[in-house]
Amino acid sequence: MSDGTGLAEKMLGLSGVLVLDVHEGVGEVTVTVESTKRKAWCPSCRKRAQAHDRVDVHLRDVHCFGRPTRLVVRKRRWRCRRKGCAKRTWTERIEGIVPRQLLTHRAGAEATRQVGQLCRSVRSVAAEYGVGWDTLMSAVVVHGTPLVTDPHRVGHVRSLGVDEHSYLAATPAHRTIYATSLVDLDHNKAIDLFEGKSAQKLRNWTAKRSKRWLGDVRVVALDLTDTYRSGLYPHLAHARRVADPFHVVRVGNRMVDQVRRRVQNETMGRRGHKEDPLYRVRKLLIRGDERLDERGRAKLMEALRRGDPFDEVLGAWLAKEACRSIYLQDDVEEAAALLDDTIAGALEDTVAQIRTFGRTLSRWREEILNHHRTGASNGPTEGTNFCAKQVKRAGRGFTRFESYRLRVLLYAGGVTWPRPILAPRITSTRPH
Repeated sequence: MSDGTGLAEKMLGLSGVLVLDVHEGVGEVTVTVESTKRKAWCPSCRKRAQAHDRVDVHLRDVHCFGRPTRLVVRKRRWRCRRKGCAKRTWTERIEGIVPRQLLTHRAGAEATRQVGQLCRSVRSVAAEYGVGWDTLMSAVVVHGTPLVTDPHRVGHVRSLGVDEHSYLAATPAHRTIYATSLVDLDHNKAIDLFEGKSAQKLRNWTAKRSKRWLGDVRVVALDLTDTYRSGLYPHLAHARRVADPFHVVRVGNRMVDQVRRRVQNETMGRRGHKEDPLYRVRKLLIRGDERLDERGRAKLMEALRRGDPFDEVLGAWLAKEACRSIYLQDDVEEAAALLDDTIAGALEDTVAQIRTFGRTLSRWREEILNHHRTGASNGPTEGTNFCAKQVKRAGRGFTRFESYRLRVLLYAGGVTWPRPILAPRITSTRPH
């Protein structure tokens, strides 16, 4: 190859074609190739075919040295020589070029990686390749669907996380639309998503899983929502349900904030201002007691003395801290004793919000203690919800749930992407 024969084909990287011309135009490099196939047989009657003519097909390929590339393929059109054959003429197929697509196979795969793995917007990637949004999204569907539906992507699941997040914000036409995430807690990857957060939809989703897959699930972590708890029956009734510690503590923090707002309105006759004692410590009230230094604790106690005349906010704060102390225990028996004391004290309180908090803890007692027995939490599920928010920001909104589901699973579903080819390292400015 000292005369340069075959170098262009080596750089192009497509088999079965011959490079005819390379032209650098305005904003792109145009590479013209033609197929080298000399023989063909009719797919209908299997007789030897005759070359009819050639047709030029314009495609987008991966960038060539940082420049957009237009690939012009002169594909051969064949004709069957046997009279009466139903096939008559057809266009040959070339490896790496998808029929009726504006992107080559490798360009579509790279665009899917940009949109899925790197969480880029479809519009920005489409602008780089010089195609429309619909064209590039079609390539993402074609190349991304096999990655998402790969049976080896999910595998056996021992710990399942269930939680919802906002899919579409409320508009004058509809309320907030939610999506439910199902996550493998052991491997920290999204298994699937479905629209809505009803018990029936969760029951329908579990009904589509195999008995073997359902039998492997031992733990289900969820928030304090009766909808999901009832949706686990009957297919996951055998699994041990775990109330996520984050959601349990959040219920306590919400209770403290409700009491603070009510006391603020009753004592001041208005909502809180920045100079009001309780409003100034609103963030200290929901911070863990062990995380307060002496200055912060003194500020909190002084604000409660000045703004809480009947110690209602103090009682709510103590109930919340008693709930948090449950998770500071490693032994399940000690945690159960603390939880029972917290429930009993909350149910006997005179403040309605604290009694409601006690009833919530009583209704979820077994699920709260299961955290100490299994160590499971919904932390990976919350991480998946954060990834879903990143997809929503990149997409600038969605109109079809299937597109949203596909992009979330490509980004956070543990998809096995093709391993990139790593170049040999150059260790000197003057390599030998």
